[in-house]
Parts: sequence; structure tokens; C-alpha cells
Amino acid sequence: MGRIEKQADGKYSGWLVGAEDGTEPLVLKNNFPIKLLRKDIPRRDVNSKVGLPGDLGFEFSAEGIEIGDRLELHACNGERSWLVHVKIAEQRVPAGAILQQVMKARQVSKSPDSVAIACWESSHNPIGRAHVLYNVIAKHRPAFLFSFNFSEFGTKLWPPLENENFDRIVIPWDDRHRYFSLFQMVGLHFPTIWLSKPRLPTFELAARISGKTTKLILDHDDNDHHFSKQTKADRYYGPNSVPLASYLQRAITAHTAASATLAVECDAEIVRHARPAYQSVTPPAAHPEAIKIGFIGTVRPHKGLIEAARAIRVSSWNLQIPLEFHVYGDFSPASLKDELIELGVVVQDNVKNADLFDLLSTFDVVLTGFPTQGVNDESITKYQISSKIGDALAVGRPALVPYSQSVEDLENVNGVFIFHGSTFSAAIKNAMALQTEIGLPHQFSFDGAYEAFHTAEAKATTLPMSFSLLAADKSEQAVAPQDTLVLLWKQNDAGIYGRRVDQIARSYKSLFPSFRVIVLEFCHRTTYDSILKQAFEFSGDAKIVGPAIDRKIARSYRDGFDVDYHTILHSSVGSLNEDFMSYLVEQGISPTHSMLILFPVIRFLEEVYDIISQFRCIIDIVDNQFPWANETTKRYVGSQYFSLISMAETLVFNSQFNVDFFKDYGMITDQDIESGRVSVISNWYSGAEEQMPQERMGGETGFNVIYSGNMNDRIDWALLESLTLISDDITLHLVGAARRQIPALSRLTARKNVVYWGPMQESQVLNLLRSCDLAILPHLSDEISSYMNPLKVHMYRAMGVPVISTEVLGLAADDGLSVFPDHAGFLDAVKQAFEQHHLSDKVSRIDLPEDGKNPSARAYMKIIIQSFAGRKDDKKVLNPQTPRVVAELLPPLD
Repeated sequence: MGRIEKQADGKYSGWLVGAEDGTEPLVLKNNFPIKLLRKDIPRRDVNSKVGLPGDLGFEFSAEGIEIGDRLELHACNGERSWLVHVKIAEQRVPAGAILQQVMKARQVSKSPDSVAIACWESSHNPIGRAHVLYNVIAKHRPAFLFSFNFSEFGTKLWPPLENENFDRIVIPWDDRHRYFSLFQMVGLHFPTIWLSKPRLPTFELAARISGKTTKLILDHDDNDHHFSKQTKADRYYGPNSVPLASYLQRAITAHTAASATLAVECDAEIVRHARPAYQSVTPPAAHPEAIKIGFIGTVRPHKGLIEAARAIRVSSWNLQIPLEFHVYGDFSPASLKDELIELGVVVQDNVKNADLFDLLSTFDVVLTGFPTQGVNDESITKYQISSKIGDALAVGRPALVPYSQSVEDLENVNGVFIFHGSTFSAAIKNAMALQTEIGLPHQFSFDGAYEAFHTAEAKATTLPMSFSLLAADKSEQAVAPQDTLVLLWKQNDAGIYGRRVDQIARSYKSLFPSFRVIVLEFCHRTTYDSILKQAFEFSGDAKIVGPAIDRKIARSYRDGFDVDYHTILHSSVGSLNEDFMSYLVEQGISPTHSMLILFPVIRFLEEVYDIISQFRCIIDIVDNQFPWANETTKRYVGSQYFSLISMAETLVFNSQFNVDFFKDYGMITDQDIESGRVSVISNWYSGAEEQMPQERMGGETGFNVIYSGNMNDRIDWALLESLTLISDDITLHLVGAARRQIPALSRLTARKNVVYWGPMQESQVLNLLRSCDLAILPHLSDEISSYMNPLKVHMYRAMGVPVISTEVLGLAADDGLSVFPDHAGFLDAVKQAFEQHHLSDKVSRIDLPEDGKNPSARAYMKIIIQSFAGRKDDKKVLNPQTPRVVAELLPPLD
């Protein structure tokens, strides 16, 4: 039993009680796995409720969850997974991971009436105005907000907006080119962009999300050129950027402005600091002990709040009314807070946007600022209009507004009291005497603001040529996206032995030569170091795996089929997500042009669930990892299998026996099988040369028998020893890793007719096979071999070498393959082959299968083609072409 509980701060909490210790919580969102953030959290309330001990709590990420999403809590004990609780999401949380954000933005941008809001900085108050513009649009049309973040202002979202659920991408300035590359990769272009503030970073951002027909509207709510000139000269938003920003501004034909003075100067439509109509307006107390005058916002010297505090004291004396002054917000410089406290002001730090109206309702009057005498202030106050005016009116409170030219046009608005320093006391008295109900004027509502935007949008023209120059530096852009098949392999030995992943990759590359095919691996630093330490061992595969990994890390490994092999070396578990994302950008691998094939179990894959969820995926259950798992790792293995099987649109199994196993485990159903979601495709081999030499190479004599493969598991060593006793003229060649079976290997190599080559690369094994008369599969029929579908049989037969095998699941007698249930039959067959060779004195060969006729390869290629045709962007394969192999390999898609 268990529950998914409430969402707070971008994460869900919950609890799970299993019938045994170690039961793992798994959470799916619409069948996709969600990253577990913490588990084994103490929950004494749950202990008391269920009467069981233990730390039963867990937390998982809520990023990217939309209202109405189906959240499922499953329990996994390593043998079974079962549904525990279902919750329908009642709150949305914006996407947090970079690829999730970009793909969400792309989805929004596909709407022809969508609007992007571009803002120059997100960690201080500029994003406040941008958020207003977002809300104005979001009530009527699809919207998305983009902003830079300059670390000198902070690294987090502006505190009042921290928990606001609006779609956004915040771009660290130092990392901007990675985002720009992603934008280019996925083709992110908005039809309309509303630029907030004429700062150079705003124009840069707009240029990066624009298309040729994008319309631009520029919003003004301050004298931003004045503010730019007050900053350091070497900043991108500093004084030296003003001429360029002004030049770019002149090319924009549509403008909006927050104040009347800005509207006149910029020929703009007036879009106020709009607010929603507050639903819980409460009248102020009839006879309060003290009149509360409140200010909530950014506290800066030009706001005049020190002067206001003194004036309120004077007014309290003049009016013989007790007045309290409350100032809440972001104090800069911090010394302002101390000065206000000394003047008897009640202060509080930043107020979250969600709490704003409730707090404003506790005030009797809202102050928006106070006149100051500074010479420099006039350049600000002439244009600036306070957002607190709309805040006050939205909660039905009078707004005390210091006079400036920017607010002259509000003099007759009910609830707005404009004052000079000399008339402040009178303004307070008049505000308190107001008898009429205060409401939110239309011009301060989202609907009123949208009407003004709509008028401005009608004046907008397409992107000026000058903007294209901001995005014209192709040296920092991503490689143009190319149709790419990425095969994410579970180990670090792809491209070495000719495994299933290699066969799929080379078959597809041969079929579609202009597609890029990449086999990718993850490798933790500790694994890499361990491989290097084992490189001296003769019987271990580190000696060939290590050099290959180095080439994969360097992106210099390409095989003879033009398949690329890459490894992401990550230094920690936590770094994998960032490393994987950087790799995708570096390689130009986009969800719009690519798909993934995953081969579980892949270590640390849960760290990148948010990334792979953006791609169309095929899950290939290439083997069964349960027999290798211990009690601790079995839960991890089961969790990953369950997570990937749940999210996959297509599941491929290597054998029917494996399908039956996972069906018995409850991970797949009859419906999955009947619907075609599950396919069984056995192995094949496509790496042999077209013409095999008919004569032995190098002068070998006698009868040569070969086994190539992993000898650490499932090998019948007694059978091998019996084979060597048939005749001293039989030479047994053993190829593969055996570092965990040294005693058994040593007993065998003590015989004169046994040659142990150690692990060899695929090409080396093929060359050795040319001189061999017989290949064998001396496998034990155990829990491990039951789930295997030995690919080596197909390699042997592709080279024309006949095969003798013990009886294991997944193998049946066929042309060139003989299967025997016991030692006697197996050894008699070897002896008979030896005697036939002795009579002919020729290398034994079977007829080679025709190239391109393998039904397994055809079936697998059909699945990939169908998956590409159904990518998330609903586009067909972008570069259809005639395959360079036999035409019949391209299966019909019916």
C-alpha cells in the first residue's frame, strides 16, 4: 500500500509500504518513468497510520507535469511490479530539464497564434514585467517566456516568481550557445515575439527564436537606456550596448508601453501592469487600531521609501491617526532595510507572487512610491509607472501614487490618489474617506491589456535584416541536424565482438547510407579505471576493450560499415545528465530527427529519463539480466525493465522464452502481444566477407575446432576436455574472456592440442574461422543460457563453418547446425566430422546464406522504419533513398 501525496516546490511526496524490506517505489507519468529524488525518508505519521516501522517516504520530480496527467505509483521487489496508487495531477509544474523545456517550447511555437516573451534578465525585477506580458497572452493564446540569467544578479529565478507555474526557459548567459544550438537543432521559431525592454540581450534572444516571417513587438516600461548607462561599460547590457540597442529598436514598427509618457515617446499602445481580478476582496476594518499603509515590491533609493517613512510619521501627527508603514520586498542596497527599521517601519523580505494579494488585503492603503529630490531620478520617474497601482486596485484598496508625468492620465481613476510631497497627508485622508467600491479598471485587466497588444500586433512587420546579424555566427551553432539512429548499448564492448547491437547498426546503415548511425555507451570513471587496471590480463577482455573505449571517447571510432561508436565518460552519477545533454548538442542529435534503441539494463539510465522521454524509443530486451542479479541488484534490474517496458511504443525480444518470462513477471500482457507492440526477432549476422577462402591459411594441419565467446559463464568444461581426448590431431581453439574460470581453463590448456587465444576482436575471429573445420557451442542448459539466442552460431554459419551444439533453448537443428541433448551424441558428431575431414583433407564448409535474405534483419529494419515514420514531430523519414543492398530488404510498411 502507498500513496502519491501533495506537490510542493517542484516535487511530489509520497509513501510506500511493501510486504518485504527493500520494495522500490516507481512512479510513471502517462507511462513514462519519473526520476526518483529521494527515498527511505522518515515518515512517522505513516508509521503510526499503518502500524509498521521503517523509513517509508519518497519524493519524485514534478517538473513537466501538466494538469490531468496520470501519475501511477508502482512497487517493485525485484521479481514483481504492481500498481499501488493512481493520482490525477491537479497542478502543473513547468519543465525543468533543458531538453524538456525546449521541446515544450517547440510544441507551443507550432501554434500559428503563439507568442514568445523575450526578457533580458530573470534573477531580478526585469522578469516581473515580462511575466505580466506572459499572463496577458496566456489568457488568450499559447505563450512561452524566454530569459537570460546573468550570474552577477543571482542564479535563481526572481524570488517573487519562484513558485509560479508559467512555461519558461531561463538561459544562463555563459551557457547560451548550447541553448542556441538546441533551438537550431529542433527548429524553434515563434510566429510572434513580444520583447520586454529594449536591452541588447533582449534583441539577441529574440533573434535566436525568430523565423523569416516572425513579427516583433517591443514593450517599454522604463527608461532602460538610462539604466544601461549606469552599469559597467564592459557589460553586454551596459552603456556601450545602447547605440546598438537603439539601432535595432528603430527597425521595429510595433510598440507597447506601460505609461502614457513612454507611449507618446515610442508611438506605442498602452499595456498597463495588468493584474487578474482578485476573487477574495475583503473590505478594510471599520475601526482599526492603526491604519496600515503598505508597500510590496523592489525597494530602491529612487522609490523614496525612506522619505515616505518620515512623511508617514508626520502625517500621523497632523491627522491625529495612528499610521503603520509596512515595506516588504527586495532591498537593494541592503542598508535601506536597516534605515527603515530605525524609522519604525515593519519590514519583510521578498513576498511570493502567490501570496501577494493576500498580504495586500491586510493593508488599508497601498503606497506605490514617494517623491524624491534627486536630479537623476527625473530620468526614471518621468517614464516609470508602478505595478503596485494594479495590485492595489485588484484587491480593492486605495493606491497612493506620487505625481509624475507618467501617471497624469490616471488622475480620474477611482481608487488612485496622486499626491505631491506637500499633499501626502491630504491624500491619505482622502483615501480613507473614499466611500465607493474600488474595482480593477479595464485597462489594468488582462483583457484590456490584450486588446492593446492586439492593436500593436497589427502594426508589426517581419524580422528586420539587422536582427539576422545577431544570429549569423554559424561557428557557434550546432551541426545541422541529420536523421540519426542512436543505439544505446548496456555494456562497454560494442564494436568489438559483433554483438546484436552491431548487427542492427550495420544492417540499418547498409540500408540507409545517408543516415547517421551511432552506437553509444555510458562509462562511469570508476568503470573506466577498473578496465585500465585489468589491461595486463591475458584472459580478460580489458586489453581490447580499453583501447576501443579511448577511441570511442575521442569520437574517432568508425567501423567498416560507417557506423560510429561513441562513449560518454562521466565522472559521477549526477554528471551524466549534463554530459548526455552536452553530447546530444555536440553531435546535433535532435528528437525531431532521431530515434533511440535502448538495450537494458543500462547503468545509471534513470539519470537521463527526462532526456530519453523526448525521443521515440525502441526497447530491445537483448537478454535477461535477472539471472546475473543478486538480491540487491535485482530490484534495480526489475525497476529499469519495468520503467522502459512501460514507456516503449515498441518492444523487441530476442526469444519467445524471454517474452514468456516477462509476461509471467507481469511486465507485458496478452494485449501487448496481440497489438503488435511486442515482437520476437532472433539474432542474425551480417559481418562476413562475400567470398570465403576455400583453402586453409598459414599452414595449419589436422582438424581445427573453434569456440568463440564468453567463457566465464555457461560453459561445459567437462565436455570440452572430452573433446580433446578424441584425437591428438584435433586442435581446439578457444577464443574469449575466462578470467573468472582460470582453474578450469588451466586444466584445459595443459593439453597439447588446446590453443587459447584470449579475447579477440570480431575481425580476428573471422580470420581464424577461415582455417577452422568445425565450430562448437558447448553450453550448459542453465538459467543464464535459457534466455540467450547465441549470435555466434550465425557468425560461424556466415563463414561457412558447420556447427555442433549442445541442446539449449533458442537453438534448433538447421542447415549447418546439429544439436545434441547429451555428451555422447555431441562427441560422436565431432568424431564423425573429424573422420570425414581425415578422408577428404579439406576445410569443411557449408553453403553460405544469401546476403540480404535474413528474415530477422528484414523484420527489425521494418520496425525501425515504422518508428522513424511515426516520430513525435509526425514527419516521415526526411531522406528516403534507395538502399544500396538488395531491394527486398526494404520491407513494405503495411
